[in-house]
Formats: sequence, C-alpha cells, structure tokens
Amino acid sequence: MWLLWLIGLALLLAACGAPAAPAAATPRPASGGAPPSPATSPPAAAPALDHIRVAYGAVTGVYATTFMAKESGLFAQYGLDADLQVIPSGPTLVQTMLAGETDFAETAAPAPMAAVLEGADTIWVTGALDRPILLMVAAPDVRQWEDFRGRTIGSNRVGTITYEMTGLALRLAGLEMNRDVTVQQIGGQPEVVAALASGQVVGGLLAPPAHLQAVQAGLHVVSNLAEMGILWPQAGALTTRRQNAERPERVRNYVKAYTEALYRLRTDRERAIDVLMQYARIDDRATAGETYDFMRGSFVIPPYPNPAAFEVVVQEDLVPSNPRARDVPVQSYYDDAFLRELEQSGFFRELDARYPGAR
Repeated sequence: MWLLWLIGLALLLAACGAPAAPAAATPRPASGGAPPSPATSPPAAAPALDHIRVAYGAVTGVYATTFMAKESGLFAQYGLDADLQVIPSGPTLVQTMLAGETDFAETAAPAPMAAVLEGADTIWVTGALDRPILLMVAAPDVRQWEDFRGRTIGSNRVGTITYEMTGLALRLAGLEMNRDVTVQQIGGQPEVVAALASGQVVGGLLAPPAHLQAVQAGLHVVSNLAEMGILWPQAGALTTRRQNAERPERVRNYVKAYTEALYRLRTDRERAIDVLMQYARIDDRATAGETYDFMRGSFVIPPYPNPAAFEVVVQEDLVPSNPRARDVPVQSYYDDAFLRELEQSGFFRELDARYPGAR
C-alpha cells in the first residue's frame, strides 16, 4: 500500500510542476496598430430577378416602348429579367400566351379581343398607341385610293392589324376588299416591302420604318391612316387575367417598367434611335431618327387604354364575324387597375418630375 501511495504522490507532484500551455497569442499588425476586427458576414445577395418571356408582334417601331424597357435596364430595375421574341402574327402570339409560353406581349387588336370572345383571358393592361401608325404606300402611278380599283394590295395575314386596317381604310375610301381591290396575304412588313419593290403588288400598309424603306425603293405614301381619324389599339402591354390575379406584383412591376420606358422614349431621342436600329432592324441612323420623329407624338402618356378605340374594333371587326361581340362589354378587353393604382400612389408625378417634357 505504501508503495501505491508513494507512486500517487509522485504523479501529483509532477502534474503540479508542469508548465501551463501557453495561450494563443493575439497577432499584432506589422505597423503596431490595433488588432484586426473580427471577420464580418458577407453582404446578403441581391434577390434574383423574376424571369419573364415577352413577345412582340412585328419588326416595327410601334413597339419601341418594350424595346426601351429592355435596353435601358428598366425591366431589371423593377425586378424583371425579360427575354424578348418577335412573333409576327397576332393569332399565333395569342396562342403562345394561352399555352403559357409567353408571359407578356406587345401587340395590336383584333387577335387578343377575338380570343376573348372564344373564352380566352387575354387582357391589355396598358395602351401606348390608340390609333394606327400605318401608311398606305403605293407604286408611283397610284395617286389616290380610287387608283387601287381592280388591282392587288399586299398585307399581313387575316387577323392582323394591317389586314384589318386595309379593309377599313378601303371601306372609308368607298372600295370593298376582295371585290373592288384584291388583298393578298404576303407576310410581315419586310415581305410586303419586298413585294412592293418587285411589283408583285401595287400597294400595302406599312408602319415605320418599313414605309421609309419602301419610299427609298421608289414608292410613295398615298395616305396616313392616323390622319383619317381612325382609332385602333395598336400598341400596349398584353397579359392574362390569370396572371393579374395570381402574380399581381409581377404585373405591377411590368406596368411600372413599361410606363417609365414610355416616358424615357419620349425624352431620350438618341437612346430611342439606338433601340429602333436594334429591334426594328434599321441599319441607317438617319432613317431611325425619321422613324422616331414620326412616331414620338403619337405615344400616349400615361398609357391608359382608350375605350373608344376598343369599341371601333368591336363594331368594325368583331361584330361582322361574331354577332355575340355586341353583348360583351368593351371593358372586358382591358384592365387599367394597375395604372390607376400607380397614379394614386404618385408614380406618374414622380415620372413627370424625372422626365420633364415627356408629356
């Protein structure tokens, strides 16, 4: 037992005499200054942008508001990552939206309105142009509408604005489509310009800048439809009632970006020319400038849809082919609630101050 006691005592004395482990030294900066502060947490990542798909109905300057929203960063500023795609046919564009392949669109009547009559929930939430920016361009020997009698005019497909406006303009001039004047469905604006230049047709409705390209090819403008007093929803943001209900913040942000883009479009000529050259495929800056100057005053601020323009579509296009259109309220085709909300919040006043001279 004594032996065990002595061994335990020796171990205890050895433990007490062992030097303590040195504490970890605090590193000193080489300059002798204060020690570094503890590491801070990395900044929180910015929220991811909401990816959206946006279609537009033609290679034309009339959809410049959408182009401006994309290229000036306004979609991103309001939390949206927008992919733009041209779908040069109103009915086809509406089909892609109803199939969930696009989220927003920029297009003209009548295709989205005709779809509503068949049970679709397409709806305009802004209206940037309430009259057609279209000009009848013709061969040199055509000086007035009567000179088209017995001849052929080129147009886009049935259901597009150019086809419908061709028929309406002919009626106002006392001529009947496909009785007094043959209307040939050719394709989009580039195809109509090519058909005019080749002599395949003697006339065609064109929007800027296509009408300038036709004039450069030796044709001339016979009539400006805007001067005929015709109302028609030609440009504006289109979505669906379902998206309005299920994703109101997305739609609200889209309307904000679209509206501010309209203000910027009206005040930043050089940036507007840049986007026209890119999206309307204009390779000459002077031509893009002429296009901008021609259209600028026609864009509506703030972009409220015009009920009178929708009523023209109902009477001139929908009722003749679908009598049920008489019983559908014109308010079924647009929803200005987001715009009214923005106006009440002071958003338009802020834009007026930010972009003086826009209105």
